[in-house]
Amino acid sequence: MTIDLKKLQKDIVAEVNRREYERVSANADASASSANLPNDLVRAFEPMEIEGYLPLAPERHTPSIAAETIGNEQPAQAQIPPPSLYSKLRGVPVIGKCIGHPRVMGFLTRVRQRPGGASVKNVVILLVRAVVYRIPGVQRIVCIGKALRYMPERMTALEYHIADGNTRLRNLGLQIQNQTNQSLYTHALAIEQNEQYLITRQQRMEQRQRELSVMLSQVQMSGAKPIFAVRAEEESGMPPELYLEFEANFRGSKEMIRERLKANLPYFQPNAALFSEPLLDLGCGRGEWLQLLKEADIPAIGVDTNTAMIQCCTDAGLEAYVGDALQYLAAMPANSLSGLTAFHIIEHLPLHVFISLIDEARRVVRPGGVVLFETPNPENLIVGACNFYIDPTHRNPMPPALVGFLLKARGFERVEIDRRHLGDPALHLKGSDEAITGPLNRLLFGAQDYAAIGYAPE
Repeated sequence: MTIDLKKLQKDIVAEVNRREYERVSANADASASSANLPNDLVRAFEPMEIEGYLPLAPERHTPSIAAETIGNEQPAQAQIPPPSLYSKLRGVPVIGKCIGHPRVMGFLTRVRQRPGGASVKNVVILLVRAVVYRIPGVQRIVCIGKALRYMPERMTALEYHIADGNTRLRNLGLQIQNQTNQSLYTHALAIEQNEQYLITRQQRMEQRQRELSVMLSQVQMSGAKPIFAVRAEEESGMPPELYLEFEANFRGSKEMIRERLKANLPYFQPNAALFSEPLLDLGCGRGEWLQLLKEADIPAIGVDTNTAMIQCCTDAGLEAYVGDALQYLAAMPANSLSGLTAFHIIEHLPLHVFISLIDEARRVVRPGGVVLFETPNPENLIVGACNFYIDPTHRNPMPPALVGFLLKARGFERVEIDRRHLGDPALHLKGSDEAITGPLNRLLFGAQDYAAIGYAPE
């Protein structure tokens, strides 16, 4: 006898679907799942009746069922639950065969598993879905519809997450920006402090270098004393503190001198914009001119032999050194200055020293630089005959024509004479004859000082 494997496979699938349907139905109808769980497990593993598919077994003597049940109060069928509608339908010949089909059993199982159980609504839904899903493209359209149905919620959630991410990124960016700005500010402050420290160190080194250069030049010229020192020792005999008080009484107050010196700034401001070299002020005195240059952002250095004067400059925060003018210039390299000034200095010098001073100025002032020498004007008779000699350190008046000639002869060009500081107009002579009073007023109350200005050839 041969076994029909295909028919056996179909029967096994139908039996499995039937049992699965009965298990789902039992779980849905039971009120207490814990009590039905063991029965379900046992029922799920009941053996199938497949003896009909096997060859016939040899006949055996079987005892009577009645003998087996003797002594029992109730037969075993009394414990089996009554057959359900499904079981009854299975017993109908035609309907039972249709219900027992594997596909029908699977369909009923899926209907039972839906919310609401085995209802007409669920049966209709599954039937319609089974028919509609067989149309090409409908399943894809249904999937797209489901996606579109939930699209607004998902878009809202996505927008929320994007906004939250943007907020986090913005906060992180602001935090990084604050930290970066704080770090940059700290580094900038440190750089500024280091720069200021280096500038101070450089200024000290330059000052020390100049002092050493002056000392070296003095050693090399040990046979002759400094010009200003000779003047201070031999001519005036005034201590430095006394000469400072003398200038305060006879030259004028600091405020008056500052107002007079402001007229010299236009000569040096163009050079300050073009050149980086400093300006040197010989005989800087109390530092009025150095202070004006500092306020105009023009780098300047002062030199004077009077220690009390230099102390006034350093107390005001100005760069000034004690030294002889000619020796200081001789120790400087060529073309190292943008300009040179000397207010009321040349009248203290012998002529040969003044010429040497002009030569050194021509060497150290760079091309295009300016030199300015201011001195009392002997064209004013009161100045040349009286006021000039109030200062015991003055040697002799220097006429404007002589100073202009010396500047041109020693290499400077565009030399000009600027007569300045007119006398008090209240002292002018009055009269009807202007031909007499005019020249007299110019001779007696004309310009009390003059400045000789020259430019180094470019």
